[in-house]
Amino acid sequence: VKISIASPYRSCLEVEKRLSQLFPALKDVLVVPAPSQEAVFETLGRAGAWYLERVLRDGDLVGIAWGRTLKQVALSIRRAEVKNLKFVTLVGGLTSSASLNPYTIGEKLASIFEGECYYLYAPAVVENEETRNFYLHEQINRRTLDLARQAKWSLVGIGTVDARYSIYSLTGFIDYHEWELLRQKGAVGDIVGQFYDLHGNIVETPLHRRTVAIPLEDIKKMQNVIGIAGGLNKVEAILGALRGGYIKILITDELTALKIVEREKEEG
Repeated sequence: VKISIASPYRSCLEVEKRLSQLFPALKDVLVVPAPSQEAVFETLGRAGAWYLERVLRDGDLVGIAWGRTLKQVALSIRRAEVKNLKFVTLVGGLTSSASLNPYTIGEKLASIFEGECYYLYAPAVVENEETRNFYLHEQINRRTLDLARQAKWSLVGIGTVDARYSIYSLTGFIDYHEWELLRQKGAVGDIVGQFYDLHGNIVETPLHRRTVAIPLEDIKKMQNVIGIAGGLNKVEAILGALRGGYIKILITDELTALKIVEREKEEG
């Protein structure tokens, strides 16, 4: 089933069409003009808010990830014509950068929509695999993850392995050696802290086994996963996410979208 929401940006319709043709698994694409690469977060935040305001219905269950773009989505929502929404976090919490935390974003959205938020009670990254398994098997977290799998909509950012722009650099979760290992293994991006390569294959590293989040394998099976990301530094990360089938709906800026189309035509 294709979801059809008319874009307010007529100049971007052609690139939306090209992306839909290149990636037929996408249910919808929204491409917006960005005045500059520096303004991408704010621009995509407003676009994401616009999209949510049009698709959400009373009582919907919505999965929430983390990051600067999702923070801007929450800040950009101006009205809430639907109510009683339920939000559920898809990844553990951050120990710093509170405004980017899935808990903070989920709480703000729940407040706007007069709903509630369910949390994955754990740090996003823990010391070892044993600790991660402990958190994932806690009864309260099992219930949260079961709920997350049922989400009608899920909102995720798409991270990059460029340390200058990654949420991991802001939080200090991983060190230089782990960055190098990710690059050596071909990682290009991440969704809820789990990295993948340019073909969308999951990159297995010790970091992957220390991350407390809904598995990418489950995200692939979920209904309407909305990936919101842009900026030329995110081209490969978005391309890998599309090829891996992790997102069903893409919201990005025009320059990034054009570069993705160009790369997919060259390599696809």
